[in-house]
Amino acid sequence: MAYDHGAFRVKNLEEAIRFYTEKLGFTVLFQVGSEEFGERGVFLEYNGARLELIEKIGVPYEPVRPEPPYCPHLCFETDDMDAVIRILHENHIEILDGPNEIPDSEQWIYFMDPDMNVLEYIVWMSREKSGGN
Repeated sequence: MAYDHGAFRVKNLEEAIRFYTEKLGFTVLFQVGSEEFGERGVFLEYNGARLELIEKIGVPYEPVRPEPPYCPHLCFETDDMDAVIRILHENHIEILDGPNEIPDSEQWIYFMDPDMNVLEYIVWMSREKSGGN
């Protein structure tokens, strides 16, 4: 078994694609749609991580502001939290929580997309604790 992708629901697919590509650096892999299932979507990729965004056709969607512990969320590893914070500020992306830190272990920050889907960046301070080599 292998991990394939995560998925978020969005109100407007085009606006969501612009957010992820222009502000976070994702690239579009391909778009999908199905009248039968009443959905249209897109698969995005960033550094090997894939994300699917799905818009229900003709069904209004009003997201709810997330609360701690901010689940579900999608997490991306970084090695430069200062750069992440700078990019979020430059793109007027609200930080929900953080940066938080467990000394000698990890540092993380939560933020959200325009549809209030929660994303996280994490810095692992010790490769042994992250399970990496």
